[in-house]
Amino acid sequence: MTTFTCFVCTALIVLEIIFVPLYLKKMWPTKNWHSLGYKMVCASAYVALAAVITYSAGTFGRYPLMMIIGFVASWLGDLMLHIPKPTKVFFCIGMVFFGAAHIFYCLAFIGVQLSFFPATTAVAWQELLTAVLIVAVFLTVCLIKKVSFGSMLVPCAVYGILVTMMMIKSSLLGIRLLASNADDMTVPALLLLIGGICFFLSDGSLALISFDTRYKKFKLKVFNIVTYFGAQICLALSILYFV
Repeated sequence: MTTFTCFVCTALIVLEIIFVPLYLKKMWPTKNWHSLGYKMVCASAYVALAAVITYSAGTFGRYPLMMIIGFVASWLGDLMLHIPKPTKVFFCIGMVFFGAAHIFYCLAFIGVQLSFFPATTAVAWQELLTAVLIVAVFLTVCLIKKVSFGSMLVPCAVYGILVTMMMIKSSLLGIRLLASNADDMTVPALLLLIGGICFFLSDGSLALISFDTRYKKFKLKVFNIVTYFGAQICLALSILYFV
């Protein structure tokens, strides 16, 4: 990366750090058109970060392509989830976009996995089973705690499996890279681990906030947003190592 590219990337991360608190302050306790503007600045920052890193590499391989498509889908998901209208339609559309984003993220991770570890299976049945079990446990605990998903239970379960699979694929790839002692792979491995886990934690907290007013607390919303944008930044930075 050139000095100018490093400066631009740093500026985008600083922009994220500045606008996330502004967004949180503006959107609480009710989302509005002003907070939507702040949120889309934050969303545009992680898309731009991925694009700048990819452009600076001078190549456009499978990993950055899949990741950028995922970031654009996430951007659209951010837009749909925050449109200030009291309807489930935008929420469902947002879930579809984020579900698509996780599919593209997984495709990106699988490409790197098969490149570094060709003997592994692209998607093992154990990974799918683990994702289903994690989501089943989460939803069971929610139901015991009387969190009501209503008609959104099945869509949330399907989405939950997608985001959990993304977390599993990114985490396992990160662990494999760390265990392989491959040169210069410690940082990208940590970015994948942190990014995947933070995304999972963010969506888990969003489910509680969205479907039970008892959990609609500012501290939990801060956790939800910080882990989300932190995850996107980590995943965008991972492009540096897998162009």
